[in-house]
Amino acid sequence: MRELTQLIIDYFNDKNYDITDVLKETENLQMDVVSEFLSSIYDKNMYVIKRSGNLEEFSEDKILRSIKDAAKSKDQYLNTSDLNNIMEDVRKSMKSYQRKVFKTSEIKEMVKKALINEGFSKIYDSYVSYIQLIG
Repeated sequence: MRELTQLIIDYFNDKNYDITDVLKETENLQMDVVSEFLSSIYDKNMYVIKRSGNLEEFSEDKILRSIKDAAKSKDQYLNTSDLNNIMEDVRKSMKSYQRKVFKTSEIKEMVKKALINEGFSKIYDSYVSYIQLIG
């Protein structure tokens, strides 16, 4: 691993990156490397890097469940069409990144944007509170 670290340091030095640039680039390095690796083995699934560091297959069901739970906690309910619209916004956001691996925090931000874009500000507030509770 030391050899890889030195290669990365040499690369950043050759590009005359300052420490801010290095931090920004290395923040996404894990996702980029995992995504490229998965692409190289023709894996068509999308994945999430959990806060624990574990890699898990992306599940729309988990997102939908968290949105429903957040809505229900405020006595709000979403119909199937509403949920489909929200998920479509999330899917579009994910595709715009052009990668296969996302941090949990990124997906949460995509859901929050989708809730606002689709006009569910009350559910947005509840979702923000809900995700803070569950971590």
